[in-house]
Amino acid sequence: MNKKTEQSRIAYNKIASEYDTSREGVYTRFHIKELSHTIALSEGDIVLDVACGTGTLLQELSKKAKIQANGLDVSENMIHVAKMRYPNMNFKVRPCYPLEWSDESIDIITVCCAFHHFDNPQGFVNECKRVLKKNGTVYIADPNFSALLRFIANKFCFPVSKSGDVRIYSPKELEAFFYNSGFKAVQIYRKDKGLFLKAKK
Repeated sequence: MNKKTEQSRIAYNKIASEYDTSREGVYTRFHIKELSHTIALSEGDIVLDVACGTGTLLQELSKKAKIQANGLDVSENMIHVAKMRYPNMNFKVRPCYPLEWSDESIDIITVCCAFHHFDNPQGFVNECKRVLKKNGTVYIADPNFSALLRFIANKFCFPVSKSGDVRIYSPKELEAFFYNSGFKAVQIYRKDKGLFLKAKK
């Protein structure tokens, strides 16, 4: 396991039981709310939430339509909480790369406040392209940092951080990962503390 991925696993194992009321959990709540409003669902959609944490986003999406909800996370403790809360959903302890799904098997992939933890972001996006069905969609929410704050975090904070943070991306950098993988339509917008992406295969 990559060093940063292992750091993420350890960090989130420590806070899993009280994650939703923690500072980070409260911060993430805004992004979950925006994604749940934004994501278009159809009955029976197979949804994969990568770095799913305690399963909150999948629970919100399941209120909109009857979906096949799947979540994966590197933190065993986060997955344990998710399984206890939502026993009818499918949760597994897995890294974000590679994805253990067959080609063209998923309708929607979501990532909420976790993309900046991924040690191989291009590899992950390539995997999204592989496992998504035709016209499948990826939705990502990540922190919306100014250029200066992004520079400080990436240059000085993340290299010494023990929380598994790798890099905060600018909208253009985030967009480039998906165009490089051959996604045909990529939309990005900023809203308050969030940077949101929608990419269609």
